Amino acid sequence: MGDLEFYSGKLVYKEMEFNFVFDKCELRLIPLKAIAAVVYEEKENWQYIEAPYLVGSCNETETKIIFFCEQQGIGSYNNILRIFVDAYILYRFDCNEIDKISFSSPEIDGIFPVGQAIAEQKWLEEGIVTVQTKKFSATTSEKQYFIVEGKDVTVHFGIARTTNRKIGEPPIVLQSSMFFEFEPTSDYQFIFRLWRIAKTFIQYLCYRKNCYLPIVDVYGFDREKMHLKIATLNVTDEWGKEEKRAIETKRYIQQKYISGFEGKILEDIGDNMLYTRHIPDTYLSGQTIDEARFVMITAAFEWEFRRNYPEGIKKAESTIEIEQKITAEIDKLIDEAPSRKLKKKYKFLRKLVGANSLQAEIMQIGEDYSNLMDSFGKPLYLLNNVELKYPEMGERLANQRNDFAHGNLDKDFNGTALLDLLYLSYLIYAMQLRAYGISDENIKNAISGLFHYRVYE
Repeated sequence: MGDLEFYSGKLVYKEMEFNFVFDKCELRLIPLKAIAAVVYEEKENWQYIEAPYLVGSCNETETKIIFFCEQQGIGSYNNILRIFVDAYILYRFDCNEIDKISFSSPEIDGIFPVGQAIAEQKWLEEGIVTVQTKKFSATTSEKQYFIVEGKDVTVHFGIARTTNRKIGEPPIVLQSSMFFEFEPTSDYQFIFRLWRIAKTFIQYLCYRKNCYLPIVDVYGFDREKMHLKIATLNVTDEWGKEEKRAIETKRYIQQKYISGFEGKILEDIGDNMLYTRHIPDTYLSGQTIDEARFVMITAAFEWEFRRNYPEGIKKAESTIEIEQKITAEIDKLIDEAPSRKLKKKYKFLRKLVGANSLQAEIMQIGEDYSNLMDSFGKPLYLLNNVELKYPEMGERLANQRNDFAHGNLDKDFNGTALLDLLYLSYLIYAMQLRAYGISDENIKNAISGLFHYRVYE
């Protein structure tokens, strides 16, 4: 059965049975006559969805359908409950557990290039063309492990080959996919959580948020113990327009440059340890800078600096002694303060003692990353008739960030700070990738591809 515009069926919610109609966006629950009066009389109990998902029985497919509902208010009209749906799993077969999901998209076709599956192609006389693909093992990446909610998950990439003779469709199709495998589970929230992690992972590798994963294939064992595709996870608001220019110009990090470290990156994404909030909505919007993006990119740098330097910047003994003396004096002021308000101010000042400034952090990165990143930075600055000097870069960024953060928009804007911010975006990726143990050569290749910038040695 092909994809339909509407689905209907029955489901149980709050121990009450409803008929449902679903248009792939809004779920309408129609109470049976026997409980309609209860729903009407107890409206205060039907204002919010109190379940992470709803399980229904679909008339059209005669299988299960799982609804992930938006956690917001329930609308109602004539006792019909109206609920917006974030995603739904539509089963093809009745199976209880899921053990694998796969993701495909134009971005994944580039991240794990489909062209690598072709071993040989020949153009012979009389229009004869022969194409030979490599074996599956040669086009499948090594499995890497990561943990989500205490559960072991593996990730790998592979390339599927499809042939058909349908009119209007290519006779041969190669498509790359990313696979997550795990112990069989019926925890549907876990499945949807994996989708969110996968989406953020692709966004990170492309440095833009408009990467879409609208349909995910879901696998498990059927009643005959055959392992096959049993369902699809459909995300309702994922049908966006792909940014072809970014894909065509290969603005992404290829899997081969992070090979062996995919699991570590995914685990950090799942644990909210990898900073991604500064990623622009689109490639084009990433070419413009406003006050908010300026602050977010510098925040990303400071977050990653703290991850890489948990003890802060190394200081001379004389500096440490001075900071200790200042701290002792402030402690006296805190003890002697006549009011709580004054104590609070002194405590704030105490926190500032010894804190690393943005300028100092950038100087430290310049010292530790110059061998890796100067081949990007120096030509970039020379192209704009500026010399790359990390102390000056740090000072410009710190001053401009503080002006934006404190609303001092009347002050003159230092145009070179935009150049600093662009280079800072490169440095953030360098810090993140090196922290995983990725080689400097692969980091250079990754950044060069992502930002479409040639490396000058």
